[in-house]
Amino acid sequence: MRVFIDKKVHEEIMEFYASALSRHITLDETTVLKKIDRLYDALESLGDFAGIYPMARLKSEWVIKGYREFLCEDFHFAFQIYTLDDGESIVRVHDAVHSLLYH
Repeated sequence: MRVFIDKKVHEEIMEFYASALSRHITLDETTVLKKIDRLYDALESLGDFAGIYPMARLKSEWVIKGYREFLCEDFHFAFQIYTLDDGESIVRVHDAVHSLLYH
């Protein structure tokens, strides 16, 4: 399945790591860029196995919207599987939150 990532997800990832870089003097930009690359690689591969992930359980907004949840690099991602009019199934990643902020 093709994977589509909402703008909000990109913003959440970048905002978290920008904040982390400013707060943690031992964290360097190279490490952050590698983490971000791994996140996006994992999100792209989500289309291969999206159906195995459970429904969201803790974040009430995600539960109400019927999102599934995927965890990678300490980020929780909310996504849904959609079927387009032509019958193609796609994955759309709607939201993201780091484990430190997840509740």
